[in-house]
Amino acid sequence: MDRQDRPNALASGIYSPALALAIAMARVGGVGATPLERGGGAALGVGRTEHVSYESTDVRVDAAPELDQGATAVVANSAGALVINPTFDSSITSDPNSAAIEAMITNAISIHESLFNDPIVVSIRFRYSMTYADGTTPLPSGFLAASESVIYREPWNTYISALTADATTANDATANASLPDSALSTIIDPSSANGRAIGLNTPPVMFADGSLGAGGPYDGIVTLNSSKAFKFTRPPTSGMYDAQRLTEHEIDEVLGLGSSINVRSDLRPQDMFSWSAAGVRNLMSSGSRYFSIDSGNTNLVGFNQDPSGDFGDWLSGSCPQGTPYVQDAFSCANQASDVTRTSPEGINLDVIGYDLIMTSMTTTTSRTPTTTTTTPPCQPPQVECCPAGQPGCGVCGTDCGNGACCPPAYPVCDNADRRCAVQAPSGPECSPGQVPCNDAALGFTDVACCSQPTKKKQCAGACSAIIAECKAGCTTLSHPRKCKKRCQTAIVGHCKRSQPHACS
Repeated sequence: MDRQDRPNALASGIYSPALALAIAMARVGGVGATPLERGGGAALGVGRTEHVSYESTDVRVDAAPELDQGATAVVANSAGALVINPTFDSSITSDPNSAAIEAMITNAISIHESLFNDPIVVSIRFRYSMTYADGTTPLPSGFLAASESVIYREPWNTYISALTADATTANDATANASLPDSALSTIIDPSSANGRAIGLNTPPVMFADGSLGAGGPYDGIVTLNSSKAFKFTRPPTSGMYDAQRLTEHEIDEVLGLGSSINVRSDLRPQDMFSWSAAGVRNLMSSGSRYFSIDSGNTNLVGFNQDPSGDFGDWLSGSCPQGTPYVQDAFSCANQASDVTRTSPEGINLDVIGYDLIMTSMTTTTSRTPTTTTTTPPCQPPQVECCPAGQPGCGVCGTDCGNGACCPPAYPVCDNADRRCAVQAPSGPECSPGQVPCNDAALGFTDVACCSQPTKKKQCAGACSAIIAECKAGCTTLSHPRKCKKRCQTAIVGHCKRSQPHACS
């Protein structure tokens, strides 16, 4: 469950007036927010939540943690724009098994980065310990892993407006159509990462000990309970828990999964998709609940209603589970699973604001999802755009995430707005007083002629040509306003930070 009320010796420092002012000045969208129930004090609109992975109680596990496994191979490079930046705590780096633990975490991160195209960086600290991040509070015996995450208290309309404007998939369209006409709660509590995924200003504010404050570098902290029997490589071994499955579980919760049922009146984004029957919502811990994105017509997976587990996790069967999912409330030894495009976790992260890379269309109708491929091949003389310099660029093959087919003269994917662009390393011929400018430093490939700015204040005007070209490609997207804003802020921001100031 969302253990917002866990005692914390650092809590008194979270709600200081000075910090309240600093965070209020640093963020947008928290106007009118009130303090979280715990601690009182000044209204910050920011707090901490905790989620837990539990071991199943119907099977006893007595194995010891596996040692001397060596590093496992890392999964394929990510395909999306999402970046999860890990920091490995000394509890990992000093462990004899550190190479295997770090490789396992890297694998779990790569799974998420390969699925989502949100241009944000999520910072997570990873630990292997028997205590919470404060270093003193012990993890209870039934805990396999725990996450401590930053949440922001956003007005309902602020979050919903940003969420619906961020729709990029068929799942989003279906889910947004199921949203109510009136607010289910005055305030909704997205994680800091989830807020940024839909364009809100919700920076990380968590420090390494789990306390919150302006300048805190983390969106969350994930701790694997080092007293448990983990297998850090696959396949899992009898009597041992798959560490990657549990790590993915906790990453999901830092990204934004989780419920506030039985904890506080504010809803979490996931709670908007909790149903007991077609057209009937259930936001209570009694009765049955299930995850659905089409107003309760399709039961994708049941929600856990056992108060000894997280209400935001999935209903779990006895061990061995017939269909083990990453977010099952209670995990069994010797079973592994991953987040996928069509798993309940992938769909859930998609509809709360993450941009799922849809190479196929979800047609889930039961607990076991199925998929139908819908991406058509490029028709000659079109080609599929891909990142500059990548093998096969300019031929129908590797897609950079937009699924588009482009004219052969424009074979490069512009990551600013996911459209095809011409590859011109030397840039165009420019008039006197102008210089070729491109945003290659930002990962884009389009080019233009710009006046060379000498001061920060001149960046907007000097970069206007490349900004205009970037914005021109936004009109065909499902969220053009967000795209245009990204063009402006990314290019001008880079110009201001560069010395000498430049658009490239």
